[in-house]
Amino acid sequence: MPILDSKQSPRCAIYTRKSTDHGLEKDFNTLDSQREVCSAYITSQRHKGWSELPQVYEDAAQSGGNIDRPALHQLMHDIETGRVNVIVIYKIDRLTRSLADFVRLMDLFERFEVSFVSVTQAFDTSDSMGRLILNILLTFAQFEREMIADRIRDKAAAMRKKGKWIGGTHPFGYDVVDRKLVINAKEAETVRWVFNRFLELGSYSAVNKEAKAAGMLTKRWINRKGEVSGGKPVSNGMVYHMLGNCLYAGLVNYQGAEYPGEQEAIIGPELWTAAKELRARRSMFRPCSEPSPNILLGLITDGHGRRMVISDERKRARRYRYYMSDQSRWATTEGLKRYRCKADQLEELVLATIGRMFCDREQVRSALISLGRRGTRLKQLTKAGREAAKHLSDAPLDRLREILIALIAHGEISRDRVKLLLRCSELERFLLWDGNGLFRGSKSSWSSTEPTLLIDVPASVVRFERALVMPIEPAGTEGTGRTEPGLVSLVHEARRAQAMIDEERATPVSELAKRMHRQPGFFARILRLNYLAPDIIRAILEGTQPKGLTRKSLVYANLPMDWALQRQMFGFPERPDHQRSEARY
Repeated sequence: MPILDSKQSPRCAIYTRKSTDHGLEKDFNTLDSQREVCSAYITSQRHKGWSELPQVYEDAAQSGGNIDRPALHQLMHDIETGRVNVIVIYKIDRLTRSLADFVRLMDLFERFEVSFVSVTQAFDTSDSMGRLILNILLTFAQFEREMIADRIRDKAAAMRKKGKWIGGTHPFGYDVVDRKLVINAKEAETVRWVFNRFLELGSYSAVNKEAKAAGMLTKRWINRKGEVSGGKPVSNGMVYHMLGNCLYAGLVNYQGAEYPGEQEAIIGPELWTAAKELRARRSMFRPCSEPSPNILLGLITDGHGRRMVISDERKRARRYRYYMSDQSRWATTEGLKRYRCKADQLEELVLATIGRMFCDREQVRSALISLGRRGTRLKQLTKAGREAAKHLSDAPLDRLREILIALIAHGEISRDRVKLLLRCSELERFLLWDGNGLFRGSKSSWSSTEPTLLIDVPASVVRFERALVMPIEPAGTEGTGRTEPGLVSLVHEARRAQAMIDEERATPVSELAKRMHRQPGFFARILRLNYLAPDIIRAILEGTQPKGLTRKSLVYANLPMDWALQRQMFGFPERPDHQRSEARY
């Protein structure tokens, strides 16, 4: 549906939101109040042709800290389809309390020429002062949300330390009366039986098997909506968590510490201590898992800010591992495709880049000077660079990830480069490390004010066989210096195939492929190589092609007709050398 032009009357959508469900059961709640005020404002603008849409955009019990809200998604969809021209809200924080989300929403509004009005806050976004006021309002809205969250966390912590139950899933063995835990006699007997049988059998699964045979069910209670929850067959997870729940011993757990609770204990301290010791002994026999090969997972994003996740597949006994963009809803809406690159190649590039940085005295000095290092200490640390690079290359897989977590503050992959932001303080610690034991990052979390070192590595990310991959050799790398017989024979075959097509146009392609002892599909791929850029063909014949160019990558490439894209795909310079020399005259 096309967007209305300026001559048509603006159609107004009212958006309302409330963070919690408290008070929503009333006949006239805050959502109704917001809608009434906004509707009255639209009525006052009838002289401008404003009309209110009947569609209700209402998010009840939805946080403003993110945009993952049903009504807001529907509103964004209607904006994209041209059904909405003006958004009317009670206050700006009803739309969002996140400055980052607001920037995305504003971009969407501007793209589809949609304006928005805050009824109780007067500002004009057409000038710089109005936009400044708007950003200040959003900053304080985000600050208010974070302060409320901090107060709630502090209140919950204080209540737990005083031994109070603050809510959540009703624990088996207790009933909730006036927000306090009261022992349920029948369920309490089952709890004592579970603890005693665990001490006798020493196995979670054995206790669970007997509990199922006895017909034991999970806790049943009625939630706020009046629905019955629980009452399902017992599971291993329930038995495991029951045996580790200190509520049954009259205690309350908060961040690993146990405090005396208000509720009456179901089991005695001796039984609780014995079960706790048995659980501790059993936890010592956990099997050791193999170290994860995904050493960059959680450390890098793509150029649009999407985190890079792992795609690990096995086909025909071969393993294919990629880092790929985690496609989010907003990226799907804007038509942004995923970035995808081979994991081995990206990890090899990152490790080689950091290793070269340690061997580069200028970069090491720059990082250390930003920390205020001078004189003799600066010289000693700079000399340790090559030894640090050796420690990095010799580190086993299980230690390598810990090193990268410490060193890399942030990594970013774009279509033509890889950027690494390294923590200077951790670089200094790594220079002092002797290579023994496990190198871990400092306990202090990284701050945006901490000195960092930015490394920018040119590395083309191009489309290849419907996937985004990163070549091993970055664009502009020096050639091999020798001719590759396989590549040269491909060029000659392509010329022979083209000559056969020109001379015998009436002959089917399958027949011509048979004469060359090739399958029709392979024959067609060879034929496409005639459309390679002249400088690429010349480089192949002279042996100056990049190291990463192989016969397989050349034949099976999804070859574009644009010569510039071909050079980018195969790692050639952006423009041939003879064209550069001609451009100077």
